[in-house]
Amino acid sequence: MTASRRRSVRLTPRGWALLVSAGIAAITAYALGWPALLATAAFVAALVLVGVVAVTVSPVRLGVTRRVVPETASPGIPVDVHLQVAGSALSAEWRDRLPDRVAVIGAAAGVLPTMRPGAAPADVSYGVAAARRGLLAIGPLEIDRLDPLGVAIARRSAGETTTLTVLPTVHPVGPPVLHARVDLDPADSTATGATGDQRDAIAREYRPGDALRTVDWRSTAHRGELMVRSETAVLATSTAIAFDVREHVWASGSDFEWAVECVASLIAHAGSGRGVARLITDPRHGVADEPETGFAVLATIERATGGRPLRELVTASLGVDVQVLHLVTGQGAAGELRDLPRLTGGIAGVVSIVGSASGAVPAPRGWRAAGLDPRRPVSEAWQDRA
Repeated sequence: MTASRRRSVRLTPRGWALLVSAGIAAITAYALGWPALLATAAFVAALVLVGVVAVTVSPVRLGVTRRVVPETASPGIPVDVHLQVAGSALSAEWRDRLPDRVAVIGAAAGVLPTMRPGAAPADVSYGVAAARRGLLAIGPLEIDRLDPLGVAIARRSAGETTTLTVLPTVHPVGPPVLHARVDLDPADSTATGATGDQRDAIAREYRPGDALRTVDWRSTAHRGELMVRSETAVLATSTAIAFDVREHVWASGSDFEWAVECVASLIAHAGSGRGVARLITDPRHGVADEPETGFAVLATIERATGGRPLRELVTASLGVDVQVLHLVTGQGAAGELRDLPRLTGGIAGVVSIVGSASGAVPAPRGWRAAGLDPRRPVSEAWQDRA
């Protein structure tokens, strides 16, 4: 992109001093009748005008290419910003316009060398680290040109802005329901708590030497022959995570931000390996079918004045193939728990109420309930809570 889309001109302290001096000299010349002093005042004022015109019309033709590596990051994690500047300009100061809530690593400002057409481009780099999740606009490049007399500075912008997506922080978590147990009969599938590796509980025919403790009595009754569990395959589990973003259910913005990190951690946990994690929030965002899409939604999600009641949010979540359902909401929704639909078909459901520090949350029929304390680290969210 070529510079000069947006420009502004201001006087330097020297320029203001000369302009004030010219004004005083002009007043004195009129008062005392000194034509020579009046001519001197006009000459000084003309110098300032020439400086302003010089920086306004002087050619600055710069092509700016900016790369942010990586394009997504977590709060506090530095990313590299690479600028390549090519074109034609005299020596000028530059700075990349940045949001207030970023820490700069290195120098996001400096002096460009005198550049001639066809010369090698100038490469500059620095780093930034964002304080919190969101979309950050980096750029455009701002160029300050000083006239030869040092009386005026012209600022011009070059290039476009580049968006950095800052995702919520992900923590290692251990929710009470990790995966669904799958038997030969889908109707017999149940949800189990688990730690460690996720494995299938697929039944096979009994072989001599198999321990009786491995007998799967459900499948044995279904097939009419002795069946045992074969726990060798990694399980692909479909998990839905419903996030209640209604403003009135959250006690504070900090509770909501804590919950955002909880939900992001659930997505990462459920989507690891062959697991499938879906995020459902409100109709504006729809269903995020991939973890990457869910993280992108959480990067900018905010509390909303409207939104679906818990029952409708759960019903929408069950519209997809679900084995495990996590519902995350604030303490203001505790009164709606009794209206949650009963889960059937082997679906395991956990409702987590952020802000119920005591953990005394009534469990709806067919659900597990957990009260989460936002004063504790997110990694401890479900410890001893369900």
